[in-house]
Amino acid sequence: MRSISSDKFREWSIGLQRSDRGAYAELFQATHEALLRYAWRFTRNEDSAYDILQDVYLKVWQVRERIDPERSLKALLYQMVRNNALNHERAKKLHATDSLDEALHEPSNEAQTEQHLDAKQLDARLTRWIAELPERRREAFTLSRYEGLSHDEIARVMGLTPKTVNNHIVLALQHLRARLREYEPDKISS
Repeated sequence: MRSISSDKFREWSIGLQRSDRGAYAELFQATHEALLRYAWRFTRNEDSAYDILQDVYLKVWQVRERIDPERSLKALLYQMVRNNALNHERAKKLHATDSLDEALHEPSNEAQTEQHLDAKQLDARLTRWIAELPERRREAFTLSRYEGLSHDEIARVMGLTPKTVNNHIVLALQHLRARLREYEPDKISS
């Protein structure tokens, strides 16, 4: 979603206000994959992520006439996904009927080169290092680096000031740099 301009989001907002189904379809096509990845980060379950997105896109259509083209539609979408995902996870914990889902793991391929294995180890390590971050810091970092949101957009999604978002990202990067300096592939047993 990084490559989509704010002007395009503004255009979609205006189209939605006018109940333009074409604008709605374009918005869906352009944002669905990135929002699905974002929802999955909360749920770690593909079916749940799809359900969350279905609810979000339905709600967008229901409130289309109240969408303000001068406010970031991108931030609104991420905020809606975040809120729905958090509500979903709360409900799941309350009912305690769902088992914990495991993250998808790529099967190993013995023909992979040593260099590729090192890259996979580093990627796995990086994922663990990001998971070590406090929840809000991890979320701000993920929205910035993986979803391409600006600090202002992240601030609106998370209900923070842009300065606080910047602080979270700076601290996350400091943590990751420190962990990277400690990283030595020969010592990794995973």
